[in-house]
Amino acid sequence: MSDMTAKYMAAEKLLPWNVRHAVLNEEPVIRKYDDDHFYYALETRDGDDVSVTFRIVDTNDGSEKDLFDHEALKAALQTDRISFTSCEAKDGAARFVYEDYDYIFRFETNELVREGFHQKRAVSVSPDKKKEVFVRDHDLWIRNTETSEETRLTYDGEKDFAYASIAEYSGYITDRVKGEPIVPDVLWSPDSSRFVTYKLDQRNVKDLYIIQSYDEDTRESIRPRLHTYKCGFPEDEDIPLAYYYIADAVKNTVTKADMAPQPAGGPLLSDGYSSVKWLEDSSAAYTTLIARGNKAASFIIMRPDGSTETVYREKAETFLNIRTYGQLDGFGGYNASNYMSEDRKILLWQSERDNFARLFRYDVRTKELLNAVTPADCIVGELIYADDVNEYIYFYASSLSCTSDPYYQLVCRAHYDGSSFEILTPGDGMHRCTVINDMLVDTWSRVDLPPVTELRKTDGTLIRELVRADISDLLARGYILPERFHVTADDDKTELYGILVRPRGFDASKTYPFIDYIYGGMQCYNVPKAFASSGKIEGREIMGGLEEFAQLGFAGIILDGIGTPGRGKEFHNVSYENIHGCAGLKDHVTVLPKLKKMYPFLDLDRAGIWGNSGGGCATSRAMLEYPDTYKVGVSSAGNHDQRMYNNQWTETYYGLYKKDIYIKGDNTSLAKNLKGKLYIVHGAMDDNVAMSQSIRLIDALIEEDKDFDFLILPRTNHNVPANPYFIRRKIDYFVRYLLEEEVPSYRFVQPE
Repeated sequence: MSDMTAKYMAAEKLLPWNVRHAVLNEEPVIRKYDDDHFYYALETRDGDDVSVTFRIVDTNDGSEKDLFDHEALKAALQTDRISFTSCEAKDGAARFVYEDYDYIFRFETNELVREGFHQKRAVSVSPDKKKEVFVRDHDLWIRNTETSEETRLTYDGEKDFAYASIAEYSGYITDRVKGEPIVPDVLWSPDSSRFVTYKLDQRNVKDLYIIQSYDEDTRESIRPRLHTYKCGFPEDEDIPLAYYYIADAVKNTVTKADMAPQPAGGPLLSDGYSSVKWLEDSSAAYTTLIARGNKAASFIIMRPDGSTETVYREKAETFLNIRTYGQLDGFGGYNASNYMSEDRKILLWQSERDNFARLFRYDVRTKELLNAVTPADCIVGELIYADDVNEYIYFYASSLSCTSDPYYQLVCRAHYDGSSFEILTPGDGMHRCTVINDMLVDTWSRVDLPPVTELRKTDGTLIRELVRADISDLLARGYILPERFHVTADDDKTELYGILVRPRGFDASKTYPFIDYIYGGMQCYNVPKAFASSGKIEGREIMGGLEEFAQLGFAGIILDGIGTPGRGKEFHNVSYENIHGCAGLKDHVTVLPKLKKMYPFLDLDRAGIWGNSGGGCATSRAMLEYPDTYKVGVSSAGNHDQRMYNNQWTETYYGLYKKDIYIKGDNTSLAKNLKGKLYIVHGAMDDNVAMSQSIRLIDALIEEDKDFDFLILPRTNHNVPANPYFIRRKIDYFVRYLLEEEVPSYRFVQPE
């Protein structure tokens, strides 16, 4: 066996399909059982398998016990272990999915009932399970689940102007090809009496195309198929627009909300990321609307009769940081960090008007600013919990003087009147918590510190440790703990933060090639702050594959440059009208000599870079704009020309279309600069970043007579990094051209 073959075998142990269960109890999901209890799934290793025990915790004293008789359930299921980690438990019973079937297990009698085959259906079910909404011929219908009676709610739906449909620019063709049922985009009120939905106008939105070169296994045709979907570009006048409606599920009526149609992209009312939030008493809902161009936002109350009220508007000269996909704002399943009290008297609004995001309190009736809720020297992120009785708001805050990294988010609270700001979870790291009754359940970690979950009172008093993550299997596979570093930017004053992974068998007397794993999208930071044991997206490698690369003899870095969020408005503003700056790509280049002084083993003559999507764009940009810095790059699914990407994301940072600004985001204009080895990869079924983006880049490289490599993955969508063939070919590319070693014939084996 060659030395390189052995290294490939070592790398294989850390591939996504091999580390799926390598860490136990990393971030337990906390679910409420009743007014005095919550439950969670406790994982334990059972030889090569993982067993799960559901535990119930008393929120009064923190004591815990088994939720039910696990031996009885295992006997009923005819299995020697419980493997599922999710169930819905309340009223003395648990509902769960096991081997593709829905079950209910009753605790008192140990009775197990198989309810039927588990399948996703094209319906939205009410919280009380008594009603379900579906779309038929573009119109809304409602079904009584107890009687199966169906009632038509609307009569004016039509193709491309349908109710509860979703803007098609991302994931639409993927779901169509998979045969995924399209669940109506509606948001039920807590009491199941009403729901919010919309009618989506895409009639004049222009088309994009995907050619499916093969057919599904269930069909016999070999003729390629053409898929068409709607996607508005920044230069287009017509984009998807949503007309909001409120439906009464008791009277079976639908009322149009009294407000203008809103720009729409993707699901607007999904459970995990909704643009609307209901009051707990179901009497009204509220939403945060963002104008096209992302420089103005409004807080709107929506009433059941269709009337609306604008409570507050905010404008910005550059862009607003609202709807940042859970990294900077949000409130549970709601996608903005603002909140209206249940009595409709108080609005808490997050704003970056003072550079650092703060919460401000407004009087809903008079619209007057009452006070700042949070101090000016920390950044408010997602909201966690609002206590109207005691008038406390709980939230994540960063840029705190007590942390070693300004991105770390601790759990804090403040009184609505602006007093009593408190840090409730002092651990120096990244925190994620759930508030259950009078208890905080907090999981925190760092990239170099495994997760621990603690129970605290809502005043921060520690009750006890609930569970500590088990990373022993991950370490046994060769995982190397990343090292945190900070380095000054080119201005010699701004601190930038990153991580480094040393190569396996590190020898300080040697130098090593290194790979810069980059993203480049300015809506998020890329450096992992919490413990990293899996990819951010299903099927992807840990930290972009830096752990596997370390087994092969590479060092790896991830760095957040100036222009990323989480450091304040001024820091982030560097990305305004500067998408082509790739969220601080210049910083990746200019800090390398400083990193060399910190880590002398880094070989600056053997620098590689890779990324997907915005990282694919950043990689091609790096290879073309800094051709003397990066010698090898792998660019997958890149949006290489911002004029050709969906308007919603692009306009967030470039603003409304101006050709002289947008043309700067066309990487093809730099094709003449290529010197190193560039590997461009795209999925033919990509319904997020059209493959034409990469085709246009390779055409520009051909015109400049440049040598490069190109790979099409015929069956792959935007999630190129999860493709096993791509993972292996990416590794091969860096081994061959950056490590300058012969690639072995070894092939990774994926379990069936």
